[in-house]
Amino acid sequence: MDTSALQDLLSRLVGQLVHGCGNVACRECMCDSGRRNASPHKPIRKYTPRSARAIALALAGRALPRKHLCLHYSPAALETGPDQDDSEALEGPQDPSSFEQLLCDTPIIRDLCNPKVKLSLQPTKLEYWKHSLSPLLRPVAIEDDIPSSLISNEQAADIVCNALKACLDIVPEGTLAQYSYADAWIRDGGAYPTGNRTTPTDEIWLGVLDSFERGQDLLSRVCEAVAIRVDLEERLQILRSRLSGGAVKVVRPTLQQIMVKKFDLDLSATVQAVVWLKKTLMLHWNGKPSIPQASTATGTLILLKLIKQLAWHDLPNEVSAWFSLPAIANNLAVMDVANSWTANSPKDKSYRERSFDSTRALQMTQEQNSPHLLFDADSVSEQQLLSSDFLFNAAQRALYFRMVNHLKMRKAHSKAEKAAALRRHLPAHSPEYEPDDQVKHEEEHYLLLNVSRTDVLQDAYDQLWQRRSGELFRPLRVRLGEMDELEVGHDLGGVQIEFFNLVCKEAFAEHTGLFATNQITGLSYFRVGSLQPLHMFELLGLLLALAVYNGITLPLSLPNAFFKLLLGDRDLSLDDLADHWPEEAKSLRYIMETPGAEEDFESSFPVEANGIRIFAYEPLACCIESDELVTIRVAKAVPTTYPSTEIDVERLQWPGIHFICPDGSVIPPVTAADKERYSSSYVSWLAIDSVAPQLRAFQRGFHRVVDKHSLSMFLTPTNLKAFMEGSTHLDVDELRKSTHYDGYDPKSKYIATFWRVVKSWPEEKQKQLLKFVTAAERVPLGGPGQLTFVVQRAQPISAEYLPTSSTCFGALQLPQYPSARVLEEKLSLAIKYGLEGFGTG
Repeated sequence: MDTSALQDLLSRLVGQLVHGCGNVACRECMCDSGRRNASPHKPIRKYTPRSARAIALALAGRALPRKHLCLHYSPAALETGPDQDDSEALEGPQDPSSFEQLLCDTPIIRDLCNPKVKLSLQPTKLEYWKHSLSPLLRPVAIEDDIPSSLISNEQAADIVCNALKACLDIVPEGTLAQYSYADAWIRDGGAYPTGNRTTPTDEIWLGVLDSFERGQDLLSRVCEAVAIRVDLEERLQILRSRLSGGAVKVVRPTLQQIMVKKFDLDLSATVQAVVWLKKTLMLHWNGKPSIPQASTATGTLILLKLIKQLAWHDLPNEVSAWFSLPAIANNLAVMDVANSWTANSPKDKSYRERSFDSTRALQMTQEQNSPHLLFDADSVSEQQLLSSDFLFNAAQRALYFRMVNHLKMRKAHSKAEKAAALRRHLPAHSPEYEPDDQVKHEEEHYLLLNVSRTDVLQDAYDQLWQRRSGELFRPLRVRLGEMDELEVGHDLGGVQIEFFNLVCKEAFAEHTGLFATNQITGLSYFRVGSLQPLHMFELLGLLLALAVYNGITLPLSLPNAFFKLLLGDRDLSLDDLADHWPEEAKSLRYIMETPGAEEDFESSFPVEANGIRIFAYEPLACCIESDELVTIRVAKAVPTTYPSTEIDVERLQWPGIHFICPDGSVIPPVTAADKERYSSSYVSWLAIDSVAPQLRAFQRGFHRVVDKHSLSMFLTPTNLKAFMEGSTHLDVDELRKSTHYDGYDPKSKYIATFWRVVKSWPEEKQKQLLKFVTAAERVPLGGPGQLTFVVQRAQPISAEYLPTSSTCFGALQLPQYPSARVLEEKLSLAIKYGLEGFGTG
C-alpha cells in the first residue's frame, strides 16, 4: 500500500498549523498565518507539533480532507528554516492520562506525518484475508445473471478455512481452564469481566479476550461470507426443484460438505473457535427468536454446527458445555419464541419455503420467464434459533412447546366462547327452543371425557371417535370413576394424569395385543402381526397426542427408534436398534465388522407372529392407497405351534398386510458386496416395514393433535423422549424446594420431621408418595417443580386419622401426629391403601 499521498496530506496540515504560510492574504482557519490574519488584534494559540498531529489525523479521517489545505503554504521553502525544528522542547509538557497525546507521540504517527521518512505499510495477515473474502460478501440475486466472477465452492471453502485459521493464529496458547474463564463471560452475554469477581493470577484469559477484539472484524466477515454462500445454494436448490418438478439433483458438493473435509482443528483450536464464534453470535444477534438467513449470526451457527459435528467425538465429555450459550434463552420471552415458531409453520411460510406439487412445478417450468418465480426465489427468509441443537436444552424446548400448545388451546377456547356468545345474542325460534347436540359441541369450552375405570380404553375410544379437529385442540377435562359408586373425579389436573396412567396400563398390557414388551430391555414397541384393527392404533395415537398436547408425562418405556420416527426421520442406523433389539444389532454389527461373516446368513427378513414364522424377501413393499395395504413378498412360512400344519400364506389376514408368494424365487445369501445394503434394510425391516400398517395408523392419529412442525421443536429423539416419558428418578430435595404449604410453616420442626421421614424411605416408596398426592408415576422434564405438590394441615386434628390426598389439586392432607414414628406409620398405611382411585383411608 502506497502511503506517500497520506504522508503528504498529514505533513502539509501539520506544517501549516505549526508554522503557517507567511502570506498576508491567507485566511485559511487551519493555517497559523490565516488565523493570525483573520484576528490581528487578538492573542492566537500557538499549536505544538503534538497537537497539530492530533488535528491533522482528525481532519484526514473526515470527508474531503484536502479542502483544509492552505494554497499559500510551501513545505519545500520552509524545510531548512529554523522554524522546522521539531525537537522535544517544542512539544511541550505531556499529559500521561491523555490517550490522544500518547497516540500522537508514537513513532508510527510521527513518521506518518514526516515526508522525509519513506513508509510502505504492508497489509497484515488479517487485512489480507479481509480483502480475500470480498468476492464472497457480494450478495447474488437469482433474478440477475450469475456473475462470471463468482468463485467456486472449492475456492470459497479454501478462503473461509484459511481466514478462520488466520483468526485463530492470533489467539494465545492456553489451557482449557484459562479458556473457560474467558468463556464464562461470553456465554452469559458479556465481553469482559465486571464487578468484584476474582480473576486468575495469569493474564492469558485477558490475552484471549484481547485477541478476539483484534480479529473480530475478520471473523465476522468469515461468518457473513459463509451465510451468504449457503443462502445462495439453498435458493438455487429451491429453484432447481421447482423447475424440475421436485426432482432435485445435486450438481456439485456444497460449501459445508467441502469445509468438513478441509477443517483441521486440534483440541485447543476447537475450543478457541467455539468460544469466539459464540461471542460473534452475541455481537450480531438481533435479539429475536429468528435471524435473517444471509446474516453474520446465521453464519456463526453454521460454523458452530460444523465444528460440533467434526470434533464431538474427540473432545472430553465435559467440553459439550462449551457449545452452550444460556444468554440467548435468558434474553428471549417464551411468548415471542412460541409466536415466532408458529408463524414459521409450513402452512404459514412464504412462497419460497412451501412445497409444490408436480402440476404446479410443470406450470412454473412453462413460465420460466415469469419474474414472480425469480422474485420469490430471492425472497428474504429467516432461520429459527430453535433449529440449532446447542442453544436450548430439553427443558427450555419443553417450555416453548407447552406455550405453543397453550396458544392453540386459547384460540380453540375463544372460538367456542364466540359461538356461545353469538347464539345468546340471536333470537330463539321459540320459547321451547333447545340447541341440538352439534350446537352444544361447538359451544363447549373444553374437550370433556367421561370415563369409567373398568373400561377406560373403550370409553375413551367411543367419545373420541370422529371428533372434529377443532374440539381436540380445546383444553382437556376428564371425569374418571363410576357414577353408581359415587366415585367421580372432577379434573383440575390430577385426574388427567391418572386417566393417562390407566390408558397406558391397559394399552401396553400383553393381553391387549397392541404392543409387545421386551423382557430383557423393558421397552415396548408395536406388536408384529397384531390382530387388533388399525383404528385401535390410530385412536391410541390420538390419546397419547392429547397427553403430549396437554403437557402430561406418560408412564411409557419406548425405544429411541419410536421417537425418531415420530419426528419424521426414517433414516435409522444400528445405534437406533441397540436399546430394543440388542441381539439383532449385535448380529448385524458382526456381519459388518467380520470379513466372511456374511456367508453364514441368508438375505431373508424373518418375522414371527400368530404361530407362524415367515421369511420375507428384502422389503420392496408398496402402499396401495385405496385400502392402505402393505405388500410383503414371502419366500417361505413355517408353523411354530403345529409343525405338521400347511400354511396358505396368501390367505393370511393380518390387518393392513397383504402376503404374496412369488413362484420359483430363491432367497440369495448375503454377499460381501451387499452386506451394507442388507444391514440397512434389516434395520428398516425391524422398526418400520414389519409393523408399517400399525406405525402409519398410530402416526395418523397422533398428528391429528400434535403436528410435525410443533413436534420438530424438540429436534432430537432424546429431547422428545425426555418430554413424553419424563424421568423415573425422584430427587426428594428438589421436591421439597417446590412444595407449597397450607396451614403449616415450611420452617417448622414438624415439616422438617416429615421430610426427614420421606427421605429415609427407598426411592420406590418416595415415588409412591408422589403418585399418591399427584397421580404422577414419572417426574416431568424440568423436575418435580413442574408438578403441584401441596402439604395441607388436615382437619380435624387427630392422630386417629390417616393422611389423605386430592390428586385434583396435588394436595396432601396431613394431620399433625405426636411423633415421627406415628407419622411414618400413618403415612405408609395411607400410601398402601390409597394409591389407586379416590380412597381416603
